[in-house]
Amino acid sequence: MKTRKMKSLPLALTTILLGSMMFAGCSKTEVNPSTATPAAAEDKETAAPSAVAKKLDPVTLKWYLPQGTFSDAKAVFAEMNKITKEKINAEINIEFVDWGNYDQKMQAVLASGENVDLMFTSNWTNDYVSAVNKGAYLDITDQLKKYGPNILKQVPEKAWEAPKINGKLYGIINTQVLARTPGMLINKTYADKYGFDPSKAKKLEDLTPFLEKVAAGEKDKYAFRVKGNDDQLGYIGSALGIEYFADTNPGVLLINDNETKVVNLFETKEYVNFLKLMREWYQKGIIRKDAPTITDLDADEKAGKYITRTAVMNPDVPANQADRYGNGKPENVLTVQFAPPYMSTGSIIGTLTAIPRTSKNPERAMMFYDLMYSDAKLFNLMNYGIEGKHYKKTGEDLIETIPNSGYNVASGWEYGNMFNSYRTSPLQPKWFPAGPDMNKSAISSKVLGFSFDPSKVKSELAQCASAISEFKAGLITGSLDPDTTLPKLNEKLKKAGMDKLLAEMQTQIDAWKAANKK
Repeated sequence: MKTRKMKSLPLALTTILLGSMMFAGCSKTEVNPSTATPAAAEDKETAAPSAVAKKLDPVTLKWYLPQGTFSDAKAVFAEMNKITKEKINAEINIEFVDWGNYDQKMQAVLASGENVDLMFTSNWTNDYVSAVNKGAYLDITDQLKKYGPNILKQVPEKAWEAPKINGKLYGIINTQVLARTPGMLINKTYADKYGFDPSKAKKLEDLTPFLEKVAAGEKDKYAFRVKGNDDQLGYIGSALGIEYFADTNPGVLLINDNETKVVNLFETKEYVNFLKLMREWYQKGIIRKDAPTITDLDADEKAGKYITRTAVMNPDVPANQADRYGNGKPENVLTVQFAPPYMSTGSIIGTLTAIPRTSKNPERAMMFYDLMYSDAKLFNLMNYGIEGKHYKKTGEDLIETIPNSGYNVASGWEYGNMFNSYRTSPLQPKWFPAGPDMNKSAISSKVLGFSFDPSKVKSELAQCASAISEFKAGLITGSLDPDTTLPKLNEKLKKAGMDKLLAEMQTQIDAWKAANKK
Protein backbone atom coordinates (compact mmCIF):
# COMPACT_ATOMS: atom_id res chain seq x y z
CA MET A 1 0.00 0.00 0.00
CA LYS A 2 1.98 2.70 -0.98
CA THR A 3 1.17 4.78 1.87
CA ARG A 4 2.97 7.66 1.19
CA LYS A 5 -0.45 7.43 -0.38
CA MET A 6 -1.69 7.55 3.18
CA LYS A 7 0.44 7.39 6.23
CA SER A 8 -0.91 4.06 7.39
CA LEU A 9 -1.11 1.62 4.68
CA PRO A 10 -0.75 2.07 3.26
CA LEU A 11 -0.27 0.24 5.21
CA ALA A 12 -0.62 -5.25 8.95
CA LEU A 13 -0.79 -9.00 9.09
CA THR A 14 -0.39 -12.03 11.28
CA THR A 15 -0.95 -15.73 11.49
CA ILE A 16 1.04 -17.85 13.94
CA LEU A 17 2.36 -20.61 11.71
CA LEU A 18 5.68 -21.94 12.93
CA GLY A 19 7.26 -22.93 16.18
CA SER A 20 10.65 -21.68 17.29
CA MET A 21 13.63 -22.38 15.03
CA MET A 22 17.39 -22.35 15.53
CA PHE A 23 19.72 -19.58 14.41
CA ALA A 24 23.02 -20.46 12.84
CA GLY A 25 25.16 -17.47 13.77
CA CYS A 26 27.81 -15.88 11.61
CA SER A 27 30.40 -17.64 13.74
CA LYS A 28 28.75 -20.90 12.69
CA THR A 29 27.81 -21.59 16.30
CA GLU A 30 24.14 -22.46 16.72
CA VAL A 31 22.28 -20.09 19.03
CA ASN A 32 18.64 -19.55 19.98
CA PRO A 33 16.66 -16.54 18.73
CA SER A 34 14.79 -14.18 21.00
CA THR A 35 11.20 -15.08 21.77
CA ALA A 36 8.50 -13.49 19.63
CA THR A 37 6.01 -11.20 21.36
CA PRO A 38 2.86 -11.18 19.26
CA ALA A 39 1.22 -8.40 21.22
CA ALA A 40 1.09 -4.83 20.04
CA ALA A 41 2.67 -3.15 23.00
CA GLU A 42 4.78 -5.51 25.08
CA ASP A 43 7.94 -3.74 26.26
CA LYS A 44 9.98 -6.65 27.58
CA GLU A 45 13.68 -5.97 27.96
CA THR A 46 16.35 -8.63 28.26
CA ALA A 47 17.91 -8.53 31.73
CA ALA A 48 21.32 -9.82 30.70
CA PRO A 49 23.33 -9.72 27.46
CA SER A 50 21.93 -12.22 24.99
CA ALA A 51 23.65 -15.52 24.42
CA VAL A 52 23.28 -14.77 20.74
CA ALA A 53 25.30 -11.55 20.91
CA LYS A 54 28.15 -13.12 22.87
CA LYS A 55 28.88 -15.53 20.04
CA LEU A 56 28.82 -12.99 17.22
CA ASP A 57 31.41 -10.51 16.01
CA PRO A 58 30.32 -6.83 16.17
CA VAL A 59 28.97 -5.39 12.91
CA THR A 60 27.29 -2.22 11.67
CA LEU A 61 24.36 -2.64 9.28
CA LYS A 62 23.33 0.06 6.81
CA TRP A 63 19.61 0.51 6.09
CA TYR A 64 17.95 2.85 3.56
CA LEU A 65 14.34 4.00 3.96
CA PRO A 66 12.16 6.66 2.29
CA GLN A 67 11.25 9.11 5.02
CA GLY A 68 11.31 12.72 6.10
CA THR A 69 13.91 14.34 8.31
CA PHE A 70 13.71 14.39 12.12
CA SER A 71 16.01 16.40 14.36
CA ASP A 72 16.11 13.71 17.06
CA ALA A 73 16.68 10.76 14.73
CA LYS A 74 20.25 10.09 15.90
CA ALA A 75 19.17 9.96 19.55
CA VAL A 76 16.43 7.46 18.68
CA PHE A 77 18.77 5.30 16.64
CA ALA A 78 21.23 5.27 19.54
CA GLU A 79 18.51 3.83 21.77
CA MET A 80 17.68 1.23 19.14
CA ASN A 81 21.33 0.24 18.96
CA LYS A 82 21.39 -0.52 22.68
CA ILE A 83 18.85 -3.27 22.00
CA THR A 84 20.42 -4.62 18.83
CA LYS A 85 23.91 -4.57 20.34
CA GLU A 86 22.69 -6.59 23.29
CA LYS A 87 20.71 -9.12 21.30
CA ILE A 88 22.72 -9.69 18.10
CA ASN A 89 25.89 -7.58 18.60
CA ALA A 90 24.97 -5.26 15.74
CA GLU A 91 24.47 -1.53 15.38
CA ILE A 92 22.17 -0.03 12.75
CA ASN A 93 23.12 2.90 10.56
CA ILE A 94 19.75 4.11 9.25
CA GLU A 95 19.61 6.61 6.41
CA PHE A 96 16.32 8.37 5.71
CA VAL A 97 15.98 9.58 2.12
CA ASP A 98 13.34 12.10 1.09
CA TRP A 99 10.31 10.43 -0.49
CA GLY A 100 10.62 12.32 -3.74
CA ASN A 101 14.29 11.43 -4.21
CA TYR A 102 14.22 7.87 -2.92
CA ASP A 103 13.80 6.05 -6.23
CA GLN A 104 16.58 7.96 -7.97
CA LYS A 105 18.89 7.68 -4.96
CA MET A 106 18.42 3.91 -4.66
CA GLN A 107 19.13 3.37 -8.36
CA ALA A 108 22.42 5.21 -7.86
CA VAL A 109 23.22 3.25 -4.68
CA LEU A 110 22.55 -0.11 -6.33
CA ALA A 111 24.58 0.83 -9.40
CA SER A 112 27.54 2.01 -7.30
CA GLY A 113 28.09 -1.26 -5.47
CA GLU A 114 27.85 0.47 -2.09
CA ASN A 115 27.84 -1.83 0.93
CA VAL A 116 24.16 -1.82 1.99
CA ASP A 117 22.48 -4.40 4.20
CA LEU A 118 18.78 -3.49 4.07
CA MET A 119 16.69 -1.44 1.68
CA PHE A 120 13.01 -0.58 1.28
CA THR A 121 11.68 -1.76 -2.08
CA SER A 122 8.23 -1.94 -3.61
CA ASN A 123 6.19 -1.73 -6.79
CA TRP A 124 5.90 2.07 -6.58
CA THR A 125 9.42 3.22 -5.66
CA ASN A 126 12.75 1.43 -6.03
CA ASP A 127 10.94 -1.15 -8.11
CA TYR A 128 11.30 -4.63 -6.64
CA VAL A 129 10.84 -6.76 -9.76
CA SER A 130 13.21 -4.65 -11.86
CA ALA A 131 15.88 -4.76 -9.16
CA VAL A 132 15.61 -8.53 -8.84
CA ASN A 133 15.86 -8.97 -12.59
CA LYS A 134 19.05 -6.89 -12.50
CA GLY A 135 20.51 -9.12 -9.79
CA ALA A 136 20.52 -6.33 -7.21
CA TYR A 137 19.07 -8.33 -4.30
CA LEU A 138 20.09 -11.56 -2.59
CA ASP A 139 17.99 -14.70 -2.69
CA ILE A 140 16.81 -14.92 0.93
CA THR A 141 14.78 -18.13 0.64
CA ASP A 142 17.07 -20.13 2.91
CA GLN A 143 18.13 -17.22 5.13
CA LEU A 144 14.54 -16.46 6.01
CA LYS A 145 14.05 -20.02 7.26
CA LYS A 146 17.28 -19.95 9.29
CA TYR A 147 17.29 -16.45 10.73
CA GLY A 148 13.73 -15.18 10.40
CA PRO A 149 11.48 -17.43 12.52
CA ASN A 150 9.54 -14.51 13.98
CA ILE A 151 9.00 -13.03 10.53
CA LEU A 152 7.53 -16.32 9.36
CA LYS A 153 5.23 -16.42 12.38
CA GLN A 154 3.77 -13.03 11.56
CA VAL A 155 3.14 -13.40 7.80
CA PRO A 156 0.38 -15.63 6.37
CA GLU A 157 1.84 -18.46 4.37
CA LYS A 158 -0.15 -17.59 1.25
CA ALA A 159 1.29 -14.06 1.20
CA TRP A 160 4.82 -15.34 0.50
CA GLU A 161 3.75 -16.25 -3.02
CA ALA A 162 3.63 -12.53 -3.94
CA PRO A 163 7.34 -11.62 -3.70
CA LYS A 164 8.56 -14.89 -5.23
CA ILE A 165 10.29 -14.57 -8.56
CA ASN A 166 11.05 -17.84 -10.35
CA GLY A 167 10.22 -19.62 -7.11
CA LYS A 168 12.74 -17.70 -5.00
CA LEU A 169 12.34 -14.93 -2.42
CA TYR A 170 14.22 -11.68 -2.66
CA GLY A 171 12.11 -9.50 -0.38
CA ILE A 172 10.87 -9.65 3.21
CA ILE A 173 7.20 -8.77 3.57
CA ASN A 174 6.66 -5.86 5.94
CA THR A 175 3.76 -7.00 8.10
CA GLN A 176 0.62 -4.89 7.93
CA VAL A 177 -2.89 -5.32 6.53
CA LEU A 178 -1.64 -6.74 3.25
CA ALA A 179 -5.09 -6.91 1.75
CA ARG A 180 -6.51 -3.63 0.47
CA THR A 181 -10.01 -2.63 1.50
CA PRO A 182 -11.30 0.15 -0.76
CA GLY A 183 -13.40 2.95 0.65
CA MET A 184 -13.84 6.62 1.53
CA LEU A 185 -12.99 8.88 4.45
CA ILE A 186 -15.60 11.49 5.38
CA ASN A 187 -15.42 14.33 7.87
CA LYS A 188 -18.34 13.65 10.22
CA THR A 189 -18.94 17.35 10.88
CA TYR A 190 -20.14 17.81 7.32
CA ALA A 191 -21.92 14.47 7.10
CA ASP A 192 -23.99 15.57 10.11
CA LYS A 193 -24.49 19.08 8.75
CA TYR A 194 -25.89 17.85 5.43
CA GLY A 195 -27.73 14.80 6.74
CA PHE A 196 -25.57 12.16 5.09
CA ASP A 197 -25.76 8.58 6.37
CA PRO A 198 -22.55 6.77 5.34
CA SER A 199 -24.11 3.34 5.92
CA LYS A 200 -26.27 3.98 2.84
CA ALA A 201 -23.23 4.48 0.57
CA LYS A 202 -22.38 1.22 -1.16
CA LYS A 203 -20.46 2.69 -4.10
CA LEU A 204 -18.86 5.97 -5.13
CA GLU A 205 -21.91 7.21 -7.00
CA ASP A 206 -23.95 7.12 -3.79
CA LEU A 207 -21.97 10.06 -2.44
CA THR A 208 -22.87 12.42 -5.29
CA PRO A 209 -25.88 14.15 -3.66
CA PHE A 210 -23.95 14.72 -0.42
CA LEU A 211 -20.88 16.04 -2.24
CA GLU A 212 -23.05 18.42 -4.28
CA LYS A 213 -24.38 19.92 -1.04
CA VAL A 214 -20.87 20.28 0.37
CA ALA A 215 -19.62 21.94 -2.80
CA ALA A 216 -22.50 24.41 -2.73
CA GLY A 217 -22.38 25.15 0.99
CA GLU A 218 -18.67 25.15 1.82
CA LYS A 219 -17.01 27.61 -0.51
CA ASP A 220 -13.74 27.63 1.45
CA LYS A 221 -13.45 23.81 1.33
CA TYR A 222 -13.11 21.12 -1.31
CA ALA A 223 -15.70 18.35 -1.29
CA PHE A 224 -13.46 15.58 -2.70
CA ARG A 225 -9.70 15.16 -2.68
CA VAL A 226 -7.97 14.15 -5.89
CA LYS A 227 -4.83 15.40 -7.61
CA GLY A 228 -3.20 14.96 -10.98
CA ASN A 229 -0.64 12.36 -9.97
CA ASP A 230 -2.94 10.19 -7.84
CA ASP A 231 -2.99 6.41 -8.18
CA GLN A 232 -6.73 6.05 -7.66
CA LEU A 233 -6.73 2.38 -8.63
CA GLY A 234 -4.46 1.78 -5.66
CA TYR A 235 -7.25 3.02 -3.40
CA ILE A 236 -10.40 1.65 -5.01
CA GLY A 237 -9.40 -0.63 -7.86
CA SER A 238 -10.90 -3.76 -6.31
CA ALA A 239 -14.18 -1.90 -5.69
CA LEU A 240 -14.32 -1.32 -9.45
CA GLY A 241 -13.53 -4.98 -10.04
CA ILE A 242 -10.10 -4.20 -11.47
CA GLU A 243 -6.71 -5.67 -10.62
CA TYR A 244 -3.89 -3.65 -12.11
CA PHE A 245 -0.12 -4.01 -12.29
CA ALA A 246 1.06 -0.39 -12.47
CA ASP A 247 -0.70 2.91 -13.07
CA THR A 248 1.38 3.43 -16.23
CA ASN A 249 0.52 0.01 -17.67
CA PRO A 250 -2.78 -0.26 -19.57
CA GLY A 251 -2.97 -4.03 -19.05
CA VAL A 252 -5.34 -5.10 -16.27
CA LEU A 253 -7.42 -8.07 -15.15
CA LEU A 254 -11.09 -8.05 -14.22
CA ILE A 255 -11.42 -9.65 -10.81
CA ASN A 256 -14.54 -11.65 -11.69
CA ASP A 257 -13.04 -13.01 -14.91
CA ASN A 258 -12.19 -16.66 -14.28
CA GLU A 259 -10.22 -16.79 -17.53
CA THR A 260 -7.83 -14.05 -16.28
CA LYS A 261 -7.74 -12.35 -19.64
CA VAL A 262 -5.55 -9.25 -19.88
CA VAL A 263 -7.54 -6.28 -21.18
CA ASN A 264 -6.99 -2.58 -21.84
CA LEU A 265 -7.97 -0.59 -18.74
CA PHE A 266 -9.23 2.30 -20.83
CA GLU A 267 -11.72 0.11 -22.68
CA THR A 268 -13.28 -1.52 -19.62
CA LYS A 269 -16.77 -0.30 -18.78
CA GLU A 270 -15.85 -0.33 -15.10
CA TYR A 271 -13.04 2.21 -15.45
CA VAL A 272 -14.80 4.24 -18.12
CA ASN A 273 -17.78 4.66 -15.77
CA PHE A 274 -15.42 5.76 -12.99
CA LEU A 275 -13.88 8.40 -15.24
CA LYS A 276 -17.33 9.59 -16.23
CA LEU A 277 -18.23 9.97 -12.57
CA MET A 278 -15.09 12.05 -12.01
CA ARG A 279 -16.10 14.19 -14.97
CA GLU A 280 -19.56 14.69 -13.45
CA TRP A 281 -18.05 15.65 -10.08
CA TYR A 282 -15.65 18.07 -11.74
CA GLN A 283 -18.43 19.80 -13.65
CA LYS A 284 -20.52 20.10 -10.47
CA GLY A 285 -17.68 21.77 -8.57
CA ILE A 286 -17.08 18.75 -6.32
CA ILE A 287 -13.49 18.57 -7.60
CA ARG A 288 -11.41 21.77 -7.60
CA LYS A 289 -10.72 23.22 -11.03
CA ASP A 290 -6.94 23.20 -10.71
CA ALA A 291 -6.79 19.57 -9.54
CA PRO A 292 -5.02 18.28 -12.71
CA THR A 293 -2.00 20.50 -12.13
CA ILE A 294 -1.62 19.74 -8.41
CA THR A 295 0.82 17.07 -7.26
CA ASP A 296 1.03 17.79 -3.51
CA LEU A 297 -1.98 18.35 -1.25
CA ASP A 298 -0.23 17.83 2.06
CA ALA A 299 -0.62 21.42 3.28
CA ASP A 300 -4.27 21.69 2.26
CA GLU A 301 -5.10 18.37 3.90
CA LYS A 302 -3.39 19.38 7.14
CA ALA A 303 -5.38 22.63 7.02
CA GLY A 304 -8.61 20.59 6.85
CA LYS A 305 -9.63 21.89 3.45
CA TYR A 306 -10.87 18.51 2.19
CA ILE A 307 -14.07 16.79 3.31
CA THR A 308 -13.72 13.37 1.66
CA ARG A 309 -11.15 11.18 -0.07
CA THR A 310 -10.79 7.66 -1.41
CA ALA A 311 -8.55 5.52 0.78
CA VAL A 312 -7.53 2.05 1.84
CA MET A 313 -9.50 1.18 4.98
CA ASN A 314 -7.30 -0.06 7.83
CA PRO A 315 -7.98 -0.19 11.59
CA ASP A 316 -5.72 2.80 12.25
CA VAL A 317 -7.07 5.07 9.52
CA PRO A 318 -9.34 7.25 11.72
CA ALA A 319 -6.51 7.89 14.17
CA ASN A 320 -3.97 8.57 11.44
CA GLN A 321 -6.24 10.86 9.46
CA ALA A 322 -7.93 12.70 12.35
CA ASP A 323 -5.96 15.91 11.79
CA ARG A 324 -6.88 15.95 8.11
CA TYR A 325 -10.41 14.55 7.95
CA GLY A 326 -11.71 14.77 11.50
CA ASN A 327 -10.91 18.20 12.94
CA GLY A 328 -8.29 16.50 15.11
CA LYS A 329 -10.66 13.87 16.51
CA PRO A 330 -10.54 10.22 15.36
CA GLU A 331 -14.22 9.81 16.24
CA ASN A 332 -14.93 12.53 13.68
CA VAL A 333 -13.52 10.45 10.81
CA LEU A 334 -16.23 8.37 9.16
CA THR A 335 -15.28 5.45 6.92
CA VAL A 336 -17.19 3.85 4.08
CA GLN A 337 -16.14 0.42 2.78
CA PHE A 338 -16.96 -0.39 -0.83
CA ALA A 339 -15.70 -4.00 -1.09
CA PRO A 340 -14.13 -6.78 1.01
CA PRO A 341 -10.37 -6.86 1.62
CA TYR A 342 -8.56 -8.01 -1.52
CA MET A 343 -5.09 -9.55 -1.44
CA SER A 344 -3.02 -9.38 -4.60
CA THR A 345 0.61 -9.42 -5.58
CA GLY A 346 0.47 -5.64 -5.92
CA SER A 347 -1.01 -5.09 -2.48
CA ILE A 348 1.74 -7.19 -0.88
CA ILE A 349 4.84 -6.07 -2.75
CA GLY A 350 3.87 -2.46 -2.12
CA THR A 351 6.07 -2.70 1.00
CA LEU A 352 9.09 -5.01 1.14
CA THR A 353 12.59 -4.98 2.57
CA ALA A 354 15.44 -6.49 0.57
CA ILE A 355 19.02 -7.42 1.38
CA PRO A 356 21.16 -6.04 -1.47
CA ARG A 357 23.78 -8.27 -3.07
CA THR A 358 26.47 -5.89 -1.81
CA SER A 359 25.69 -6.68 1.86
CA LYS A 360 28.71 -8.00 3.76
CA ASN A 361 26.55 -9.31 6.60
CA PRO A 362 23.33 -10.73 5.13
CA GLU A 363 22.82 -13.24 7.96
CA ARG A 364 23.03 -10.51 10.59
CA ALA A 365 20.77 -8.27 8.51
CA MET A 366 18.13 -10.98 8.62
CA MET A 367 18.67 -11.46 12.37
CA PHE A 368 18.13 -7.74 12.91
CA TYR A 369 15.03 -7.67 10.77
CA ASP A 370 13.64 -10.60 12.70
CA LEU A 371 13.92 -8.43 15.83
CA MET A 372 11.73 -5.81 14.15
CA TYR A 373 8.99 -8.45 14.26
CA SER A 374 9.57 -9.89 17.72
CA ASP A 375 10.74 -6.91 19.79
CA ALA A 376 7.88 -4.45 20.28
CA LYS A 377 10.09 -1.93 22.07
CA LEU A 378 12.56 -1.84 19.18
CA PHE A 379 9.75 -1.42 16.67
CA ASN A 380 8.09 1.41 18.59
CA LEU A 381 11.37 3.22 19.11
CA MET A 382 11.68 3.31 15.34
CA ASN A 383 8.07 4.31 14.92
CA TYR A 384 7.48 6.87 17.67
CA GLY A 385 10.82 7.59 19.33
CA ILE A 386 11.71 7.74 23.02
CA GLU A 387 9.04 7.52 25.70
CA GLY A 388 8.72 10.74 27.69
CA LYS A 389 10.54 12.71 25.03
CA HIS A 390 8.61 12.05 21.85
CA TYR A 391 5.44 10.45 23.24
CA LYS A 392 3.79 9.57 26.52
CA LYS A 393 1.99 6.34 27.32
CA THR A 394 -1.64 6.55 28.36
CA GLY A 395 -2.36 2.83 28.43
CA GLU A 396 -0.79 -0.58 27.90
CA ASP A 397 -0.51 -0.10 24.14
CA LEU A 398 -1.85 3.46 23.88
CA ILE A 399 0.19 6.63 23.46
CA GLU A 400 -0.10 10.35 22.82
CA THR A 401 2.59 11.85 20.62
CA ILE A 402 4.25 15.04 21.83
CA PRO A 403 3.91 17.82 19.22
CA ASN A 404 7.13 19.22 17.75
CA SER A 405 9.20 16.75 19.75
CA GLY A 406 11.74 16.13 17.00
CA TYR A 407 10.68 12.59 16.08
CA ASN A 408 7.49 10.90 14.91
CA VAL A 409 8.05 8.63 11.92
CA ALA A 410 4.77 6.73 12.42
CA SER A 411 5.22 4.72 9.21
CA GLY A 412 5.14 1.22 10.64
CA TRP A 413 3.92 -0.17 7.34
CA GLU A 414 7.43 0.52 5.99
CA TYR A 415 9.36 -1.76 8.30
CA GLY A 416 8.94 -4.81 10.48
CA ASN A 417 5.71 -5.83 12.13
CA MET A 418 3.03 -3.13 12.09
CA PHE A 419 1.00 -5.19 14.56
CA ASN A 420 3.57 -4.31 17.23
CA SER A 421 2.66 -0.65 16.88
CA TYR A 422 1.20 1.39 19.70
CA ARG A 423 -2.26 2.83 19.13
CA THR A 424 -2.62 6.61 19.10
CA SER A 425 -6.34 6.65 19.81
CA PRO A 426 -8.51 4.57 22.16
CA LEU A 427 -11.02 4.36 19.30
CA GLN A 428 -8.57 2.41 17.17
CA PRO A 429 -9.09 -1.35 17.49
CA LYS A 430 -6.19 -3.33 18.88
CA TRP A 431 -4.02 -4.63 16.07
CA PHE A 432 -4.51 -8.09 17.49
CA PRO A 433 -6.87 -9.46 16.29
CA ALA A 434 -8.10 -6.68 13.93
CA GLY A 435 -5.16 -6.77 11.50
CA PRO A 436 -4.75 -10.54 11.23
CA ASP A 437 -8.51 -10.96 10.89
CA MET A 438 -8.57 -8.63 7.87
CA ASN A 439 -5.90 -10.69 6.17
CA LYS A 440 -7.63 -13.97 6.99
CA SER A 441 -10.93 -12.75 5.55
CA ALA A 442 -9.35 -11.29 2.42
CA ILE A 443 -10.28 -12.47 -1.04
CA SER A 444 -7.13 -13.71 -2.78
CA SER A 445 -6.32 -12.77 -6.34
CA LYS A 446 -6.48 -15.56 -8.91
CA VAL A 447 -2.91 -14.63 -9.86
CA LEU A 448 -1.50 -14.09 -6.37
CA GLY A 449 2.23 -14.53 -6.80
CA PHE A 450 2.43 -13.48 -10.44
CA SER A 451 4.78 -10.60 -11.24
CA PHE A 452 5.01 -9.22 -14.74
CA ASP A 453 8.49 -9.15 -16.30
CA PRO A 454 8.54 -6.31 -18.86
CA SER A 455 12.01 -7.07 -20.25
CA LYS A 456 10.67 -8.22 -23.66
CA VAL A 457 8.40 -5.22 -24.11
CA LYS A 458 10.34 -2.39 -22.48
CA SER A 459 9.91 -0.06 -25.44
CA GLU A 460 6.17 -0.71 -25.76
CA LEU A 461 5.61 -0.26 -22.03
CA ALA A 462 7.54 3.01 -22.01
CA GLN A 463 5.61 4.35 -24.98
CA CYS A 464 2.29 3.32 -23.44
CA ALA A 465 3.30 5.00 -20.19
CA SER A 466 4.07 8.16 -22.11
CA ALA A 467 0.66 8.11 -23.79
CA ILE A 468 -1.11 7.53 -20.48
CA SER A 469 0.80 10.33 -18.75
CA GLU A 470 -0.41 12.77 -21.39
CA PHE A 471 -4.05 12.28 -20.41
CA LYS A 472 -4.07 10.70 -16.97
CA ALA A 473 -4.17 13.84 -14.81
CA GLY A 474 -7.08 15.30 -16.76
CA LEU A 475 -9.03 12.04 -16.80
CA ILE A 476 -8.77 11.09 -13.12
CA THR A 477 -9.61 14.63 -11.97
CA GLY A 478 -12.52 14.96 -14.39
CA SER A 479 -11.19 17.99 -16.25
CA LEU A 480 -11.09 15.99 -19.49
CA ASP A 481 -14.22 14.46 -20.99
CA PRO A 482 -13.68 10.68 -21.29
CA ASP A 483 -16.11 10.50 -24.22
CA THR A 484 -13.79 12.60 -26.38
CA THR A 485 -10.45 11.86 -24.68
CA LEU A 486 -10.44 8.07 -24.44
CA PRO A 487 -10.62 7.48 -28.21
CA LYS A 488 -7.51 9.66 -28.60
CA LEU A 489 -5.70 7.84 -25.79
CA ASN A 490 -6.61 4.39 -27.07
CA GLU A 491 -5.43 5.31 -30.56
CA LYS A 492 -2.07 6.41 -29.12
CA LEU A 493 -1.83 3.24 -27.07
CA LYS A 494 -2.37 1.16 -30.20
CA LYS A 495 0.41 3.02 -31.98
CA ALA A 496 2.63 2.63 -28.91
CA GLY A 497 2.48 -1.16 -29.19
CA MET A 498 -0.17 -1.90 -26.58
CA ASP A 499 -1.35 -5.06 -28.34
CA LYS A 500 2.15 -6.54 -28.15
CA LEU A 501 2.38 -5.53 -24.49
CA LEU A 502 -0.95 -7.13 -23.58
CA ALA A 503 -0.08 -10.29 -25.51
CA GLU A 504 3.21 -10.62 -23.59
CA MET A 505 1.40 -10.12 -20.29
CA GLN A 506 -1.12 -12.80 -21.26
CA THR A 507 1.63 -15.21 -22.28
CA GLN A 508 3.34 -14.78 -18.93
CA ILE A 509 0.13 -15.18 -16.94
CA ASP A 510 -0.80 -18.33 -18.85
CA ALA A 511 2.66 -19.78 -18.28
CA TRP A 512 2.50 -18.89 -14.59
CA LYS A 513 -0.92 -20.52 -14.23
CA ALA A 514 0.31 -23.68 -15.97
CA ALA A 515 3.36 -23.85 -13.71
CA ASN A 516 1.26 -23.36 -10.59
CA LYS A 517 -1.62 -25.63 -11.54
CA LYS A 518 -2.48 -27.96 -8.70
